[in-house]
Amino acid sequence: MDIIYVSDNAFAKYMGVSMLSLFDNNQDIEEMTVYILAKEISPENILRLRKTAHKYHRRIRFIDIAEFEKKIPFSFDTSGYNPIVLSRLFLCSYLPDGIDRILYLDCDIIVNGSVKELETVPLGKNLIAAVPELYMPPEKKALIGLEKEETYYNAGVLLANLTLWREEKTEEIFMEYYRKMEGRLLYNDQDILNHCCKGRIRTLSHTYNLSPNLFYFPGYYIKKLQPAYDTASAKEYKRILASPAIIHYMGDERPWIAGNRNRYRKQYEYYFRRSLWREEPQVRGQRLYMFCYHMLNIITLICPGFRLLFSRLIGINKNKWFSKK
Repeated sequence: MDIIYVSDNAFAKYMGVSMLSLFDNNQDIEEMTVYILAKEISPENILRLRKTAHKYHRRIRFIDIAEFEKKIPFSFDTSGYNPIVLSRLFLCSYLPDGIDRILYLDCDIIVNGSVKELETVPLGKNLIAAVPELYMPPEKKALIGLEKEETYYNAGVLLANLTLWREEKTEEIFMEYYRKMEGRLLYNDQDILNHCCKGRIRTLSHTYNLSPNLFYFPGYYIKKLQPAYDTASAKEYKRILASPAIIHYMGDERPWIAGNRNRYRKQYEYYFRRSLWREEPQVRGQRLYMFCYHMLNIITLICPGFRLLFSRLIGINKNKWFSKK
């Protein structure tokens, strides 16, 4: 099985914890190679990552992407997000030609169970497989050519059909669309993938990319909000919430920030304590913000509609408003 991460030095330790959880929960997968699109990762962190892979007898390959921005021949603005997120649009350029499919994972992920099924998920003519975003406002969908009822997917976990990416020259298609949008998209590569792969995205169960925020939305509301999730069986839905295969700590309530009350923080802490980064301190100075975030979660339990209103008016634009120019 082939896995890929993208990271700079600032996120290398979180990637290392994620890799540890991946290896630990998937020891039954006979072969696994992890590729890392790396930008200026320190020698110390590279050594720790290699040791983590060696412990589980896994192969690890570093691919330098320090100059990846040269692949984008026009000016662009990532709205406060780290520009390296765009590098995953160039998987075919960076990876060996013999890889037919690859599982991309964000660094802010804990693999809490088996991903073996993803080795054999039929992709057919689909370019990617992914989990739907819990919510994306219709006006944001419209900006990238999606209708209100069409599904918008989160790109934190992607199963990419690299065979078709090569055949159809998707990198050129991605860049052509990005140029058309003048290099300005709210969610950057995620928006590009949703637009350019529209109609050719296989939907994965949300057990493979579960947002902690999902826990606070009542089940009945999820059926209306995101019918693509596994809501047909209340028992199955609760089982996924209790033990998802992949936890994605999207949003601001990260488990490595002091004062966080993340519902799934114990899963992160378990692997953090076993990792080679266990002596690293938590991020300080955000306790009030973490408390406010937790209160927003509590309000969501009572009035989920308020959470959507908050997201539409504030949350979804926060990175753009507070980005450094």
